[in-house]
Amino acid sequence: MRITIVLYLIFSTIAVGQTTTIELGSLPPVVSETSGLLFFNNLLITHNDSGGEPLLYEIDTLTREIKRTVQISNIDNTDWEALSQDDTYIYIGDFGNNLGTRQDLAIYRVLKTDYLANETVTAETISFSYEDQSDFSDTGNSDWDAEAFFVLEDKLIILTKQWKSQGSVAYEIPKIPGDYTATRKGATENIGLVTDVDYNKETGELYILGYSSFLQPFVKVHVITDTVFSTASNTIPLEIGLAQVEGISNDGNAGYYISCEFFSRESPNITSASRLFRLIQDAEVEPEPEPEPEPEPEPNEGEKLLVYKEMSTGQIRYQINSEELIFGKRIYDVNGKTIWEQFSDGVSKEGIVSKSIPTSIYYFVVYFDNSVSSKAFAVY
Repeated sequence: MRITIVLYLIFSTIAVGQTTTIELGSLPPVVSETSGLLFFNNLLITHNDSGGEPLLYEIDTLTREIKRTVQISNIDNTDWEALSQDDTYIYIGDFGNNLGTRQDLAIYRVLKTDYLANETVTAETISFSYEDQSDFSDTGNSDWDAEAFFVLEDKLIILTKQWKSQGSVAYEIPKIPGDYTATRKGATENIGLVTDVDYNKETGELYILGYSSFLQPFVKVHVITDTVFSTASNTIPLEIGLAQVEGISNDGNAGYYISCEFFSRESPNITSASRLFRLIQDAEVEPEPEPEPEPEPEPNEGEKLLVYKEMSTGQIRYQINSEELIFGKRIYDVNGKTIWEQFSDGVSKEGIVSKSIPTSIYYFVVYFDNSVSSKAFAVY
């Protein structure tokens, strides 16, 4: 896809907890053009975009190996861009429209029971057009492109990717097969190039994924409203360097998987591999009263996380009694400031905090594969 250099500002007014982005590794070459991303049945599902085969690939979240491939036999991949789901169906968004010329926009739905039982399935078609698009001429960079959608009760909400204005418009259609006119619900400006969205119906939050014209990725959090986008939002910068991020999906807990496709250009010379990332949000912890000094504890095999000061050396030691995969560790002060972290050797289950920490209350946070644990401790 083409990148036009445009400078814009993003304003953030909603507070969210601290986040950590971890690179899990490269994706298999067969999905180097990964676009949609969906966490289902404890696996990730993805697909390639325009020109790819009408295939869904299941990927193991730890090894990143392809476990299974499912073919959609009765449709083509004109420009598949996104995936979504409800309790019954997997939805595939075939609405990529860089030039603004397409008049065959569609979302396909596949029964989950069929998907789980077969390696070849058929899909039903939900066709649509935008109510306010009348010009279908090739404009080079169109404001009628789309790469993101989500299920909202009995509707599908499509978010456009506006190459010219750098905004996004939300459109609504029913989620049952038919031919519809997509009605405009709301819009937001200066958000960047939107490539995917994940909706958390428990919190009402939209995690909108995208990148700037300089290929700087971000996640923008909105609390959903009647017009979809909230007036206040928070932008989470993804500290992964330049990347054409394309897919985001909740992992069923407090974390998110994010994928990026292979990107290369000669001038300026930029290459970004197709990779998989994990966005982890810290567990919320409330400050506790400073405890009275206690004797140094002995390691307790029944306690998941043990943090204590070794009296003989004055060093802070930790012990993690869990079989879960560990991505990293952090220590925060009571104001939420990071005091110490360890991600390069995050898998170690016991050790010493290699930093002098002043007297105060702190929180030791461990990031596991599917959870986050924290423990308050005092330095005195």
